[in-house]
Amino acid sequence: MKVSEGRRGSRMRKDRPDSPPEEMERIGATSMPLADFAGGCLTSLSSVVLSCGLLLLNGAFVMASLSAFSAAGVGWFENEKVSQFLLFGGPVALLIIQWMMLDYLRFLWRRRQAG
Repeated sequence: MKVSEGRRGSRMRKDRPDSPPEEMERIGATSMPLADFAGGCLTSLSSVVLSCGLLLLNGAFVMASLSAFSAAGVGWFENEKVSQFLLFGGPVALLIIQWMMLDYLRFLWRRRQAG
């Protein structure tokens, strides 16, 4: 593969250790401003906080439901294995359903804003 004369010297003096920081960037590399980086971290952190809050509420809802059903005399809620499975799997399943609903609402909102 031959390199044209115009492209042959395009990388000269960019990898010297004594060159300024703007010359130290490699070909194809992009710099990320601090505001973009902080925005991404803030988005991730808010997603984690929202998920933890929803898991807490879902856990309380599932535990209250299990207590109510076992007090009402529903037989298979009194089984220890079933109730433990529902206690640990129920909040996660509800969280997945809630995130799917949030994504759908966000889709509807964006479609409505677009026109």
